[in-house]
Amino acid sequence: MPEPALMRRLLRRSPLAILGCLALVVARAEETPAPIVDALTKSATWTSPEFLALWSRPPSGQTRVCLRYKGNPQIFGVQPEAIQGWFDNGKLTSITITFLDSGAWFGYVPDAEARTVAQTKGPTFITLYKQVSMAVAQGLEQLAGNKGKEVTIGLGLLKHPARVFHQGDLASRLTLDQDQLVKVSIFPNEEIAAQLLSPERRALKRDQAAKAFVGEVHALPDGDRLIETVPVIPQGDRAYCGVSTLAMVMRYLGVGLDTEDYAAAAGIHFGSTVRSKIKETYDAAGETAELHLPKTTKFDFMKAKQSLDAGLPVIVFRRWSQERDYLHTTFARNFAANPALELPKPDLNDQKLWPTKDGFAHASVVNGYNEKRREVIFSESWGENVRNRRMRVEELEGTSYLAYYPHF
Repeated sequence: MPEPALMRRLLRRSPLAILGCLALVVARAEETPAPIVDALTKSATWTSPEFLALWSRPPSGQTRVCLRYKGNPQIFGVQPEAIQGWFDNGKLTSITITFLDSGAWFGYVPDAEARTVAQTKGPTFITLYKQVSMAVAQGLEQLAGNKGKEVTIGLGLLKHPARVFHQGDLASRLTLDQDQLVKVSIFPNEEIAAQLLSPERRALKRDQAAKAFVGEVHALPDGDRLIETVPVIPQGDRAYCGVSTLAMVMRYLGVGLDTEDYAAAAGIHFGSTVRSKIKETYDAAGETAELHLPKTTKFDFMKAKQSLDAGLPVIVFRRWSQERDYLHTTFARNFAANPALELPKPDLNDQKLWPTKDGFAHASVVNGYNEKRREVIFSESWGENVRNRRMRVEELEGTSYLAYYPHF
């Protein structure tokens, strides 16, 4: 659970701020900054040093990353909520422009407030969705000179319609989820835009893919077995830890969907997870990734090692508390300065401090382990600063309530 963005919440609740959002999408910008316009239509822009300098710096040593666009441009007369670029070994492979996302607009909505928020703020968001979706669709149609091609992508709960456009020498995929999401993804060509699995994954047979992912595991001299290429996708001030961790793992596995897509599929509506279908969304993601995604009702270290040794990260749902998170943060900082440090074996007094069923529900990605030290290595969907933290196996076993173990 990230720190709350209090100022953003106050702005959301302000009538003036809401009216300002509506005015924003009605009014057309005089001119969209040239770099992002060129990036929508010209592949040459993607390799331009000037354009690449407009993205946040990649973390040291990470080869597969999701970077934020530094600018704050209007596109098609709309101020996007987020612009992200997917980079592989320094090469820009796709751009995601999220124009409107229910979770980002509403922020985290506690279960007890879900009905009230839906009734009071829902109608305003629905109106905003109509304005934004129309502006973005018309903007793409003008760029492409046509209404695009209707496609259906995904399997199970992830199956949804989209429109693919060809503009310049690039292609776009427009995703509109009613009263939930307006998103455009830019790809090198129409074939990639109309598929969810990456070209690299589609080129491999099942046994070839399994072998390739085994090669992602790094066995380090200190006993760590670590998958270092799982991208971190920040969830922001949204109730999205379950779908953000899923997006992190699925992006690693070659599935080209974003956090917002999984949230829409799960039905995380108006910022609330009430009656959402997280488990069904996970099942559909496994099917889309062409692998099995079995689960247990708590973390099983033996099963986790099997998945991790195969180069497949594990997702664990657990009980979270601020006190334990502070401990993990402190240890991570101290461990970075002194890798010889070890987490002590938990005694009864330590176990009493573990969060129980009354704690917050949270999801994390386990991307490594050290069997000798009895530690799991896990990453959070909050940012690069919470990559590769450590926790005793006993604590994760004692605080988890659901875990997914991918395998081919």
